[in-house]
Amino acid sequence: MELIDAFWEKRNLGVDCTEITISNEDTVSQLEAITDLLDTIEYIVVKVPIARLDINEYLTKHDFVFIEANVNFQLNIKDAILTPLQQRLNNSIAYAEMNASDLSLLYVEIEKGLFKTDRILLDHNFTKLQAATRYINWIKDELARTAKAYKIVYKEDTIGFFTFKQIAEDVYYPFLAGLYEKYSQSGLGFTTLRKPIEEVIKRKGKLISTYASTNNPYVIRAHTQQGFSIHDMQYVYVKHNF
Repeated sequence: MELIDAFWEKRNLGVDCTEITISNEDTVSQLEAITDLLDTIEYIVVKVPIARLDINEYLTKHDFVFIEANVNFQLNIKDAILTPLQQRLNNSIAYAEMNASDLSLLYVEIEKGLFKTDRILLDHNFTKLQAATRYINWIKDELARTAKAYKIVYKEDTIGFFTFKQIAEDVYYPFLAGLYEKYSQSGLGFTTLRKPIEEVIKRKGKLISTYASTNNPYVIRAHTQQGFSIHDMQYVYVKHNF
């Protein structure tokens, strides 16, 4: 069992937060040993392996609420798929690294509610502004390290974005992506997956590892359609002590 002091959430959400990741080897007794923490930390997130009914039952009895399943998708680049229609559209769509003006536009789109199925945005204990601030801070923190942010461009108009970082040799993680509001119903959402694939190809990488929430079935289907396979899955529970 891994306990992480998610200190960054104090800045983002205004609450103390601990994230707990349960492994298949962990037992309910290990959770019982930290009952005081579970009852006092303001915001607790627990990630549980699938098929651990004993852990799920314990968390439910202690006022935790299931909020999503977190799916880890992986793609061997050689297995990437586009439909013929997507291929034709994709040929007319470009991407480029963002400048300061592009980032400002991205942050405005996030503040407008770009990530509508985000667990923070769906949680009535937090506000839309807090959810947006959390994403903006996440992007800024990653860009201050080694990550890059790219705009996706169709007919000289920015339609969306993706972020991108390397997490291991030949392995890349597009940790956030999305279409902007104006293009949300355009049918071009596949580009937010395809353009990171092209960046991996450009860098001669081999694998993408990324995550999606079951709260967003469209994104789940889109990953499967483009050749991604499910590598792992966790159930996510939260509890508020404020």
